Amino acid sequence: MVVVFAGALPTVAALFAGAFVATVFSEAVVFGAVAFFAAAFLTATFFAAGAFLATAFSTAVFFTAVFFAGADFV
Repeated sequence: MVVVFAGALPTVAALFAGAFVATVFSEAVVFGAVAFFAAAFLTATFFAAGAFLATAFSTAVFFTAVFFAGADFV
């Protein structure tokens, strides 16, 4: 009985170690996926904000040019 129990200990320890490693790895995969999607979302947000600011700036430049061109004819 003691021999069987002693022989089973390394197997049980290996199973727990394998489960621990698998859990840590799966958590790392999940956190990696979350970080990837968060980075993609932030990147898309910054691109959208940059496009909005560029559009607003170019619109302001256009209307300023139109205003000054109109002021020349008055």
